[in-house]
Amino acid sequence: MNRFASFTLAFVALAGTASAQQRPDTRPGVAILDFEIGATIGQDPEDYQALRRGLASMAITELTANPAARIVERAQLQQILQEQNLGREGRVDPSSLANIGRLIGAKYMITGTLYDVRGDMRIDARIFDTETSQILRTVRAQGRMDDVFGMVERLSRELMTNMNLPALQQGAAQQFREQNPAPPQNAVMAYSRAVLYADRGDTQRAVEQYRLAIQRFPQFTQARTDCNRLQAGACAA
Repeated sequence: MNRFASFTLAFVALAGTASAQQRPDTRPGVAILDFEIGATIGQDPEDYQALRRGLASMAITELTANPAARIVERAQLQQILQEQNLGREGRVDPSSLANIGRLIGAKYMITGTLYDVRGDMRIDARIFDTETSQILRTVRAQGRMDDVFGMVERLSRELMTNMNLPALQQGAAQQFREQNPAPPQNAVMAYSRAVLYADRGDTQRAVEQYRLAIQRFPQFTQARTDCNRLQAGACAA
C-alpha cells in the first residue's frame, strides 16, 4: 500500500471517529430531584434531610443501569438548581421544572415525596414531562425501613416502566446488581448522611460517613465512587 493510500485510509478512519463523537445523543434525558419530606414520625428530622438526598441519589444510580436513557448526574442538577436559586428547601415549583429540563437537556424530571410512620415508609414519585409540562405518571414504592434499598430498587423499576424504557435484559440486570449489590439499612443511612454533609460543604464529615458506609458494607460501590469523587483517594479500595 502506497503512502497516499495509507494517508487516505487513516483520514477516513479519523473522520469516522470524529463523526461518531459528534453524533447527538437522542436518548431521553432523565433527572431526579432530591425527594421532598412528607408526613414523618419516628426519626430525627436530620435523618430525613439525609434520606431525601441519599435515596434520590441511589435511584439515579439504579436508572443508569438502563442504556436506553441518559441520566443526568446529581452534581450537574444541583449546580443548575443553585444557579437558578431553586430547591433550597427541597421543593421546586412545577412551573420551573420545564425550564430546568431544558437547561440540562432532560425530557423527564422526577420529583418525589418521602413518608415514614415509625418505620413504615413510602415514596411517591411523579414523572414530569418537560415537553408537555404535564405530570405523566405517579408511581409508588412502599416498605419497611430495614428494606429501604429494596424500596429504591422497586421504585426505579416502576420509573423505567412508566417512562416507556425497555426492560433490562436478565443478564444485564444481573451484572449490574453484582457490581452494585444491595446495601443494608445502616450503610444506606451512613451514605445518606454523607450526601447531606457534602451538600453542606462539610467534606470532612462527608468522607467520614462515606467510610462508615463502606465499613458497614465493603461492596458499597456507589459510596466508594462518590467519596473518591468528593476527595480523590479518600475511600480508595
